Amino acid sequence: MARSLERSVRFTRPGGYILNMLLFLIGVGAIVYYLSPLSPQPSPLLIDAFNANPALNGLILGVLAIGVIYNLRQAGVIAPAIRWVESFRESVDPGRSRLPRAPNLIRAMATMLLDADKTNARKLNPESSRAILDSIGTRMDEGREMGRYIMNLLVFLGLLGTFWGLLETVNAVADTINGLANTGGAAEDAVSQLIANLREPLSGMGTAFSSSLFGLGGSLIVGFLDLQAGQAQNRFYTDLEDWLAGMTETTRGAGKGGASLTAEVAEGDLMGAIQALEAALAANTETQIKAQAGQTAELKDEIRALNRTLIRVGGGE
Repeated sequence: MARSLERSVRFTRPGGYILNMLLFLIGVGAIVYYLSPLSPQPSPLLIDAFNANPALNGLILGVLAIGVIYNLRQAGVIAPAIRWVESFRESVDPGRSRLPRAPNLIRAMATMLLDADKTNARKLNPESSRAILDSIGTRMDEGREMGRYIMNLLVFLGLLGTFWGLLETVNAVADTINGLANTGGAAEDAVSQLIANLREPLSGMGTAFSSSLFGLGGSLIVGFLDLQAGQAQNRFYTDLEDWLAGMTETTRGAGKGGASLTAEVAEGDLMGAIQALEAALAANTETQIKAQAGQTAELKDEIRALNRTLIRVGGGE
């Protein structure tokens, strides 16, 4: 029955989740193309936003590219793990010499399964299954932490650019006001200088808003990709848990027998201990009764001797 349960589990390929990620990226690319100068209706919006601070915005786009590649890889590592499990399940070679190398995600599980094969024909106890699932779950969580860090880093860079731009704006406004205060010419010259000096504050505002645009937009993209990669990994974890449940089914009968035998042995030891305790209590009680009886007899003898002494003393008087 365990073998049929093992073969009945079908692992879900991550291709569907990767397709969702690619379709989302294509949608984002279409929006970027529509807002670029190359679209049928050219728009300089994104180019002007990027040129407001090329260094910071370039860094944000670089981190975004790393996040996209990383999340695609996180979903892609599921496929080699599934292929290894299916190869192991379908293999008829007792030595497992034709199995491919196990991916890092399931390397601990592969080692335990191969060791179990060498000892007792692919049997796992519940403790081994739980250790395998805990190991894989820990590695998945470690990978997701990196994806979340990239997403938070994009938000941080966007906010950093925002405060950077606001700082530039405040300094530029202060310089503009000081320049107007020091101007002693005509009103037309003051207005012309004011217009010229306002370019610096507007440049600072451009830095603030452009970095926020790229940072928050990149965080949105990486967040969706991280969600899809997490769903792919969770699906693989669930399928693997079902498969390992079938693998441990063969040991449940033996486990129950061993557990019942252990329970019988423990019950026998407990009964023996209780009987020994009862015998010790009975012996202790009997000893205490005999001691009390001896003390009572001695006390009676002393009372009799005291009465005789009193009688002799009274008769002498």
